[in-house]
Amino acid sequence: MSLFPLALILVSTVLHASWNLLAHARRSDTTLFIRANLIVGLTGLGPVLWLQFSGDPFPPAVWPLLLATGLFQSVYFLGLTMGYRTGEFSIVYPVARALPVLALAMLDILRGRPPSLLGWAGMGLVTAGCLLAPLSSLRGVSRESYFNATIFWVLVTAAGTVGYSSIDKMALEMLPSGLLSALRYGVLQWLLTVPFLWLFLRFIARLPMSVGTGRDWRRAALATLFISSAYTLILWVYQMIPQASYVVALRQFSIVIGVVAAVVIFREPAAKLRLTAAIVITAGVVLVGLA
Repeated sequence: MSLFPLALILVSTVLHASWNLLAHARRSDTTLFIRANLIVGLTGLGPVLWLQFSGDPFPPAVWPLLLATGLFQSVYFLGLTMGYRTGEFSIVYPVARALPVLALAMLDILRGRPPSLLGWAGMGLVTAGCLLAPLSSLRGVSRESYFNATIFWVLVTAAGTVGYSSIDKMALEMLPSGLLSALRYGVLQWLLTVPFLWLFLRFIARLPMSVGTGRDWRRAALATLFISSAYTLILWVYQMIPQASYVVALRQFSIVIGVVAAVVIFREPAAKLRLTAAIVITAGVVLVGLA
């Protein structure tokens, strides 16, 4: 893998871990992600529509994909909102980030882009680290470690990740290569996420919905900066690397940043085991990078 897309992914991982830490710290704010998506969507909508109607439109096939990715992204934010409300950051974040890796590898095979042997080895380590993350100790392995309310919402988050990542990869390959295409696509994606996410939080999660105070909107604006910057870089990278599974696997370096921060900032338990899980995931990410 060339250095430039690798560098973009690593910058994205820092931004991604940052906004997740912010979201966990504000987990009582049930509409944080709605406000964040709305801010970036409405801010960029004018320039996007101008480009769309000034002779540089998206191909028609991209629009149903945008609608589908808005749906899956809302599933992702629903799972993340509920996961952070019910569980610890050092469990929710690593498992939700690592689970989609092998699923996307299967999709790459179906698309005729199978990972290499080194890539499979790296993704296997990422998955192994993911399985270690929920444990308080190796002696304490139990059914309850993996089958509980937190893990349910982690699985919802992972399913959303698989959905929007695979769709975004296909859509970005239909667009002209470059940062501008990624930005245009991202703005529409985030805006289309808002109505689906509102419905899910209101009628599935049954959470209280509020407009929020000025302070809440300022926090959402900060989250918006990190969320949009992090994923725009990934959308751009999708145009450079054939395998979506490699991109998603490399993004899991954010797990290391997140777990260390959770142990230091939130004083969460089982630090040694979860740091070990983060190291295993890092080793897997390095192998994928070499692949």
